[in-house]
Amino acid sequence: MIRYVKFSMVAMCLSFMTAPTFAQAPPPGSAPAAPPNPNAILADLSRAAQVTAMARKCEWEDPKYVLASESILAMKAADLKAMLAPDVRGQVDMALSQAAGSVTALACKQPDGKDLPQQHDIKMFVRDQYWRMIAHVDVLGSLRWGEVFRYTPEERAALDREIAHIREFRGYGYWEVGNPLETLADKTVTLACRERPSNGKPCRPVPPELEGNAATVKTMIETTEAFGKAVAAEKIQEKQDFLAAVGDVTRFSVIGDATCEMLGLSLKTSDALVKSKVTDGSFGSMTHEVMFAEKFRLGMPDRTGWILLFRSMMYETDDDPYIVLAEDGGEWDEESARNGAGQVNQLSNAIMDDIESRNMDPVLKAKAIAQSKETVIETFFNNLVSMGLMKSINGAGGLKLKQCTAD
Repeated sequence: MIRYVKFSMVAMCLSFMTAPTFAQAPPPGSAPAAPPNPNAILADLSRAAQVTAMARKCEWEDPKYVLASESILAMKAADLKAMLAPDVRGQVDMALSQAAGSVTALACKQPDGKDLPQQHDIKMFVRDQYWRMIAHVDVLGSLRWGEVFRYTPEERAALDREIAHIREFRGYGYWEVGNPLETLADKTVTLACRERPSNGKPCRPVPPELEGNAATVKTMIETTEAFGKAVAAEKIQEKQDFLAAVGDVTRFSVIGDATCEMLGLSLKTSDALVKSKVTDGSFGSMTHEVMFAEKFRLGMPDRTGWILLFRSMMYETDDDPYIVLAEDGGEWDEESARNGAGQVNQLSNAIMDDIESRNMDPVLKAKAIAQSKETVIETFFNNLVSMGLMKSINGAGGLKLKQCTAD
């Protein structure tokens, strides 16, 4: 029988099943909060150990999500043991080991081959632990704990990108975990400093009442650091594989807030056809630009379509947003779109017949063909500019392009 020994604020912070209670004092006159129940905590952890083991055995989720669940479980187990007398701490490891081992004989599918009823809930539980562990990497790896994690610059950059992505994805809900972790980090900074002195700076003495949490903080540092390194290694490898598949990624641009990622939609702007012309008006000169670009899924060799864009700028050096004039057909076919952006691959039969009827020598004939192409280009370009200006007046626009980078 596990008996309660002492209150642990770390357990309350780490728990993803109950809200933290150490962040603020209870309202005046209210009854004091009940102390944590080690047996109830162990029961929760045993269930978490079981579903996490099932997720790993059956490969129901991304391995890094399972690792996140295992990492949180390890930290919570360490904190639970800190609440107990030394002679019963081994019961925690034994109980969690038995819970995880209980899935060995379980099947990953029903006899008819269908998914188990609990598979979805287990996947959702394990997946939920990932962003929570990313919050640990974020908050505990900050200056609050003196940057205790030993990451290389490349690992740190990969993690910073993932942290930014998770923060944006979770929104305000991210701080459901982030805020309690900040409070915990502030209260345990002396323990973290003693465990991992930062830059040779002296550490303040650890208050006696925190000494019981030293093992928990040590586990949090080591577990979170290891998790971060595993995530960083995967992200770095993904980036290397992506660049190997794409080649020079700077040849491509993405639209708006899209990211340059494998199979992400992009425009091959390095090979884009661009025609522009400066005109003078009552408000000064304006640069009108038409761009034809092919669309690709990054990492795939074949194009997925094309797009025709227009913009007007006060200065040629401006980077104003574009207006979509045509995309993959519709009002403009691809050949006409290319014509308006400055490329004529083939003149119409009527124009060629007219040139042939003049019986010109080869030099004059070549000149006549070139002049005819320029006429076609100017005609289509002017039509596209008129169309773009009309769309602009009607409120269209706002499409920004962002060049991909290798970092």
